[in-house]
Amino acid sequence: MASLELMGFDDLDQVFNKIADIPWDVTDSALQAMASVEKDKVKEQGERAGIRDEESSVHILDKLKVNKSKKDSAGGHADVTFSGTRTRGKGKKTRNAEIAFVNEFGKAGQAARPFVKNAVENFADEITAPGEKVIGDWLENEWEK
Repeated sequence: MASLELMGFDDLDQVFNKIADIPWDVTDSALQAMASVEKDKVKEQGERAGIRDEESSVHILDKLKVNKSKKDSAGGHADVTFSGTRTRGKGKKTRNAEIAFVNEFGKAGQAARPFVKNAVENFADEITAPGEKVIGDWLENEWEK
């Protein structure tokens, strides 16, 4: 990882100005890289928590999806979501996101298995590392100009 040594307020001001000038394509790359790792870690934690329904041919953990990055007031975000539906019981379709929600938070008679929360908390450094690298590489390249 790149390191940066600052000598006074002018250097700090220059760094903040560079950060403010990060183009969207760099931000997008960082967000997508982080979301991809988050997706893998959520799936891993879901497997550990026993979320996989062996009776079904459609598993919610296989339906994790990284969505396109979007700009927002904080700079941007990329969501990891559960896509699709599956048929349960007497032909009733249920969204995989709803199944994931019940597993995450529980319901009467079913204890919570917070696999998403655990993934984000336990692997925060691994999730953010690829984004830090993308931004750090860009800043290092810009600093040399």
